[in-house]
Formats: sequence, C-alpha cells, structure tokens
Amino acid sequence: MKRYNINVSHLFVERLKILKAIIPPYAWFLLIVITASATSYETKGDSGEENVNSVKAIVGDEIITQGDVIKRAAVAIREAQERYAEREFYEKVNEILKDTLDELINRKVLIKEAQKLFGSDEAQMKEVEKDLDSFVKGAVKNVGSLSKYYEIAESQGINPLEKKNELKEDIMIDKIMKENVYNKVKVQPKLLRRYYTENIGEFRQKKEISLRQIMIKFSAHNNNKEETLAVAQQILKRLEKGEDFASMAKQYSNGPNAEDGGLWSFNEVNELRKDLRDVVYSLKDNERSKLIESPVGYHIFKMELIKPEKIQEFEEVQDEIYKKIYREEISRLKQQYLNSLKAGIFVKVIQ
Repeated sequence: MKRYNINVSHLFVERLKILKAIIPPYAWFLLIVITASATSYETKGDSGEENVNSVKAIVGDEIITQGDVIKRAAVAIREAQERYAEREFYEKVNEILKDTLDELINRKVLIKEAQKLFGSDEAQMKEVEKDLDSFVKGAVKNVGSLSKYYEIAESQGINPLEKKNELKEDIMIDKIMKENVYNKVKVQPKLLRRYYTENIGEFRQKKEISLRQIMIKFSAHNNNKEETLAVAQQILKRLEKGEDFASMAKQYSNGPNAEDGGLWSFNEVNELRKDLRDVVYSLKDNERSKLIESPVGYHIFKMELIKPEKIQEFEEVQDEIYKKIYREEISRLKQQYLNSLKAGIFVKVIQ
C-alpha cells in the first residue's frame, strides 16, 4: 500500500489543463473528482488509481466506500472548483474528502442508534412516517405534481426512493439529536458577561472615516503653478456655492479614486503625507478644507463621516455572544454524544 499526498506537480496540472480544454464540462468534473480523490487516500499499486468501490471505513456491519465519499462530497467539491485556483483546488479536495468521510461515519453511527431506539417504538415510527409524508407532500406541492417531482429528481441524478429513505433517516437523526444534544444546551446569562469581559478585544470597533479629495496636479497643467492654482481656486468657489463634491471630484480631480468621487478609505487616509493627514484629522463631520498645497499640486478635502474607536457595550453584543457560545456548546455535546455511541459499536477507518 502506498500513500499519495496532494502535491500536484507542474506537469500534472498542465496535463489537466489540456484535458479541460477538450472534454465536456460534466465529464471534466467527474475526472477531477476521481483524480483528486485517488491522490488523497491510500491507493492500490503504483498507478495512483483507486477503485471507487474500495472500502474507506467500517461501521458495525456496514461499509463506506470511496464512491460513497465522492458522491456525498460532490457539491462541496464543485463549489471548491469554482472558488480556488487549480493547485489550491486539488489541495482542498483532500480536506473535503476527509471531512466527508468523518461525516458519513458519524451519520451511520447516529442512524444505527435511531433504528435501535425507534425500531421497537411503534408510536415513534408512526411519528417519523407522518413527518416524512408531510415533507414529501410539501415538496410535491412546490413543483406541481408527483410526476414532476420524480422528473426533477431523476434529471439531477437523484433516485427518489433512495432520497426518501435518506430523508427518513434525517428525521430520525434529528429526533435523537434533539433529545440528546439540542435540548441539553444551557447557556447561563453569567457566561455571556464572562465571555464579554474575557474577550473584550473582540468588541473593539476601530476608528472609521469617510473622506473625499479633489487633487489638481501641477503636471496636469504642464507644471504651471499659477495655472494649476487658478483651476483649483475656481473649483473651490464652485464648491462654496453648493456644487456636489463627489461630482466635482469625478469631473476635475487628477488624484486617486477620482472615478469614485474622490472617496478614500480609512487605510488610504493613513497613507497620506503627514502634513496632509494632520489637515484631514482636524476636520469635523461634513467639513471641507481650504486649498492645501503639496509638492504635487493642490488638494481640497471633505470629511463626510467620522466614527471614533470604541468598545461596544455588552447590551449591543450579548445576542452575538449567546449564538457563539450556543454553537460551541452544541458542537461539544454532539461530539460527546457521538463518542458515547462509538464506544458501543465497531468503527474502523481503512488507511
């Protein structure tokens, strides 16, 4: 057995680029999924080609194959393909397939527990079937008819009967998770305040400003200082008469971001020369500067918004803190529950 890590050579990537140019998009997607997955796991022989039927894990008396993993991961892989460059994409596939295998193992463990609990409880199973029928009827109603529902499912490569069984399993899993995880989550109010105190830096809002600039460069007037000054003064007079600063910046400014009405971000303002930055920070909200001369030309600034640095009050962020602690507690209790179930069942990952 030989392990192949995702470390795609330049030649390998170039070959894939050629293949991508000559085969249909759907076939290309299947190729990259199988190729990437083959280099992500233990492989048979030296060819780096792994059979999709190879066993990746055993859970009780059931197996999870490489094909199961690829099928479950297909949507995430497709999204990664759109988001990442080729080399990064192949590295990401390894992570997706590993996470998907873990997900499938956990799912089988939960299904086995649900079947054990509900199998002997006729009332519970009737409730599951009722929820399932309600869900399917809702889906059919949304598309218009049962035949249309099957048509859409088949066009997407979904077996309706398999999907119905999967939905039934989802409902059963949700019921045992609700009882053993979700309903056990308790977030005490004092924990919110403690988190706020211990992580106060998370709630510090940095100073923000919104600034506009009109710059008339000497170079735009053949370095004629008098002519440049005259143009700048004319613009200033029009601003004093009430003309829109952003519109004037778009029309006359020779400076950065003129196409955006001379709008500067806070970080860009911090990169200004110190003498200009001092002028900017002396302005109040909606205040316009006088004509400022620099080695490159004349500047007119307008401060449109100032938000000073501040610490958000506890009352502003307590809902955010609650959600964060709630998610963390769900994750902790879920892992605890899964570990307790796995202690009573045979689980083996095939390396």
